[in-house]
Amino acid sequence: MPAADVWSAFSADPRAAASADLKASDTDRDVAAAALREAYADGRLTRGEYDERSTAALAVRSMAGFLPLLTDLVPSAPVPATGVSADLRAQAVVRYQRDLRDARNGWLFVSGLCTAIWGATSVAAGDPLFFWPVFPSLGVGIGYVATRLNAESRIEAIEDKIAETRRVRRAREDELGD
Repeated sequence: MPAADVWSAFSADPRAAASADLKASDTDRDVAAAALREAYADGRLTRGEYDERSTAALAVRSMAGFLPLLTDLVPSAPVPATGVSADLRAQAVVRYQRDLRDARNGWLFVSGLCTAIWGATSVAAGDPLFFWPVFPSLGVGIGYVATRLNAESRIEAIEDKIAETRRVRRAREDELGD
């Protein structure tokens, strides 16, 4: 895990004064342990240091307790909050709405097509057959519901993709400009 990702992997940034007194979770302890394992694997900690810090990381009670264990391994100065630009957020929301619309339309199309096939075969058979379109409709409908329920995490993932695309584009432009 890159150094910058360590701090963002915590439930709250231990470097921020507002979160220093918050109780640490098991997940937070796991993040610290993973960072320590990586530092040990990189040769930045001796076996004794690793053992000592790992034991301490598992006993941490508040978020501030992670700082002395990680500050010499991961930059500890608070990263200024850059925030997400309004343009980036707007683009992500538009893409999410398009994805949601596509998921809904796919569900309606599959449900409608399967129901039409079922209706035609039922008419041809002379009796209503087992309503099998419920199965493909449920299968595709689960994707639509998942897209709808995970809106914020999907928007954030889209923001990350857009930002990464912009970074790559800028890096390419810089290489070509040199």
